[in-house]
Amino acid sequence: MLNKIFENLRIGLLSVVLLFVPGLINAQDLGSSTDLFKNNPSPKKSKTPKKTPPVNKRTPVVRNDTKKKSASKINRATSAKNRRSTESVGDNTIRDKNSNKNTRNALNKRTPDNTVVINVGDASNGEYSEVFEKAITAGNTARNQREYIKSEDAYSRAKSLNSNDSRAIYGLGNIYSDQQRWEEAENAYRQAIKLEPDNPAAYVAISFVLTQPVVGSSLGGRYLEAEKMARRAIELDAANAVGYDQLGVALELQGSIEMKTNDAYRKAIELEPNFALAYAHLGRLLRRQGKTKESSEFYRQSLILAKDVPTMIMVADVLQSQQRYLESEQLLRAALRQDEKNPTGLYLLGRALIIRKKFDEAELILKKSVEISPNSFVSYTLLGSLYYISGDLNLAEKTLEKALKVISVTEKKRLSQEFEEVGDRYFKVDKYEDALRVYKRADDLDKSKKSLVFKMSQAKNKL
Repeated sequence: MLNKIFENLRIGLLSVVLLFVPGLINAQDLGSSTDLFKNNPSPKKSKTPKKTPPVNKRTPVVRNDTKKKSASKINRATSAKNRRSTESVGDNTIRDKNSNKNTRNALNKRTPDNTVVINVGDASNGEYSEVFEKAITAGNTARNQREYIKSEDAYSRAKSLNSNDSRAIYGLGNIYSDQQRWEEAENAYRQAIKLEPDNPAAYVAISFVLTQPVVGSSLGGRYLEAEKMARRAIELDAANAVGYDQLGVALELQGSIEMKTNDAYRKAIELEPNFALAYAHLGRLLRRQGKTKESSEFYRQSLILAKDVPTMIMVADVLQSQQRYLESEQLLRAALRQDEKNPTGLYLLGRALIIRKKFDEAELILKKSVEISPNSFVSYTLLGSLYYISGDLNLAEKTLEKALKVISVTEKKRLSQEFEEVGDRYFKVDKYEDALRVYKRADDLDKSKKSLVFKMSQAKNKL
């Protein structure tokens, strides 16, 4: 089971924030309340599009500007006039409470209850532009407060009102990244790229997501695409320090620890001398190259420069990738003192505490993580691992059952492995009926694993 924990300690930034390009509003949640990078490396503004994604604490964020400049003055005036009489409803329409007013729109229809339903198919419809803006603002606010279900609902409503406005899509991508829901985050950022093919921040975001470990996928192919996406971001903005840093990560994950990876990290630092994460990445690379003394100096610099919460969390993740858990724990505690509900900070601290065998505190931390991010598969599996390691198989099984409710297609194999290990432990302590039940659950999730058929047969024979 510990191997499973170490599996996530890959070279990439696990779930910590990715700082994004200059325009990214608040870093990934690092969101708006914890600006992922208040001192965020910011490339020159010359090529940075006005619409940029928001960045977050623990993963890539793209900017969600709450004011959409595309709405015309006429639309804004219309929205203001209708402000008191309209409200948004769950079916993605706007119903006019004062049915005798504001019925000028020829597309409007009356319903049996005498309300007016405004057709929202036209993205430029001034009747609902204000409602769209409110939905975006609500999504941003909820995300900053770590109310992810509310945030997702708000962004989804905004997207349904105007699917061509990238802010709603970036917002969804950011909250999925916050919760390490990588498959959904990837889909969102790909949609963003289609809408804004010349936005470097979108390419950095997708590159970040592609460097996360996704069980059941071709990681080699993902890392290669991550490299291409980072290079595209740099093509669009030659002064993009975050793009160069992400390029280094993608190259390192592909096994390159030589000059081109070294050059990518150093270029990021050259562009942004206070870029703490790039110092940490270069420190890790130098250590892998056997340059211990130089590595220590870059790590030291990264710790000095890591001032804000998102940066501290990202640097802590790099430290964990090098099994420097005590240092990461200190950094994470400092970050959580400023942002106690940061989902990535809680997850990483829980992981560090498990490795250091502080199980009681780890349980409290991970329970809080699950409470804040109820749709985060990784939080449930790590908590299940904790119970497995500490010997409480019943709680381990129950926690993994909860993970079933939020699992994605690509995570089924991973969860199957977790169930199988719990079944193995049941079998070892002669609880064959329990072992059979858990093995069946594992088999339901991954029919390709032949060893489960044999194990189920063994458990049946023992009954």
